Amino acid sequence: MRAVVVADEGFRIVELERPRPGPGEVLVKMLACGLCGTDVEKLEGRYRGSKPILGHEAAGVVVELGDGVAGLEPGDLVVPHHHTNCGECYYCLNGSPTMCPSYREYNFFPGGFSEYFTVPRFIVERGGVYRVPSGLSPLQACLTEPTACALRALKRIHDDKTHSYAVVGLGPMGITFLQLLKWRGSELIIGLDVNEARLEMAGRYGAITLNPQRGNAAEQVKRLTEGRGVDASIVAAGSPAALSLAITLTRRGGRVCLFAVPPHGSQLQHDLSDLLVREISIISSNAATEQEMREALELVSEKVVDAEGLITNRYRIEEFGEAIKTFKAGTGLKVAITP
Repeated sequence: MRAVVVADEGFRIVELERPRPGPGEVLVKMLACGLCGTDVEKLEGRYRGSKPILGHEAAGVVVELGDGVAGLEPGDLVVPHHHTNCGECYYCLNGSPTMCPSYREYNFFPGGFSEYFTVPRFIVERGGVYRVPSGLSPLQACLTEPTACALRALKRIHDDKTHSYAVVGLGPMGITFLQLLKWRGSELIIGLDVNEARLEMAGRYGAITLNPQRGNAAEQVKRLTEGRGVDASIVAAGSPAALSLAITLTRRGGRVCLFAVPPHGSQLQHDLSDLLVREISIISSNAATEQEMREALELVSEKVVDAEGLITNRYRIEEFGEAIKTFKAGTGLKVAITP
C-alpha cells in the first residue's frame, strides 16, 4: 500500500505492507484525510508537539477488527480520533484532558495519509472511533476533528458576556470559527486576513471583513464596537504577528484565544505591560476531547459546518507534493487527500 511518511527532508511516498490489526485495534481504509497546518509544520521541522506522524483528519471504512473489538463492523464508515486521554490521571481529573501524558502517546499507524491505517487499542477502548451518520460523505466527515478543535477553543473563551469576536486568519480553521460563531448567535463577527479571496469567502459566511494591510485594523474594529474593541479574539493564523494584532483588537478585560500553532521557538514582540494595564487574558487551546468529537460530528452532519464550501482542493496520495504546494500558496482553502 502507499503511504506518506516524514523523511529526513520533507516527505516520502513509500510502499508498505498493509498493517494487520492487533488485539483491540481497528484497520481502516482511508477514503479522505484533511491536510492540517501541523502536518506541514512537521515536514518543515517547525512543530514538535506530537510524534512525526502525518495525517490525522481522516475518515474511512472499517476493513478488519482485532480480537475483542465490539460495537463496530467491517464496512462501517467511521471517523477515528488520532489522540485521546486516559480519563484517570491528574490532568484528566483537573480539567486539562488534552494535557494527559497519554494523549499524544498514541496515533494512527502509519498515518492518515495512507491507503490503510490502524487505530490503536488505547483509542478504540475509549470510544475514539465514531460511526458516520447516514448521508454524510467521507470528505464531509473528515472535517470532524478540526471542527472539534474549534469547538473546544470556543468553550475555553466563551461566556454569557462575550458578544463580539475577531477572527485573525481566515484559512480553513478561521472560516470554521466564523461558521460556529454564527451558529452560536454571536452579535458581531469580524474576520481579518490579507488574502482577498478568503476575505470574500468570510463575507459570504456573515462576517464583517478587514484587511490589516489596508488601513488601521484596530481603529476600524473600535469604530465597529463603540470604541471598545471586541470581547474576544481568536488567533487562527500561526504567526506571532497575528497574536499581537489580536491583542490590539481586544477590549479592556477581554480574551484572546491562541489557537493556531506558532512555529517552534517563536517569540512574541508585544508590549507586555499592555496585557496587564488592559487586563487582557491570553488563553491557548490545543486539540479536542471525545466530547467535542461527538458534538462536531453532529454539527458537520447538520451542515452547520459547510464542508462543500471549505474543501476546495482534492489530491490523491501520489499527488501529495502538489497538495503541499497548494496549501503553502494559499490559493485554495481546505486541502484533502484521497486514495
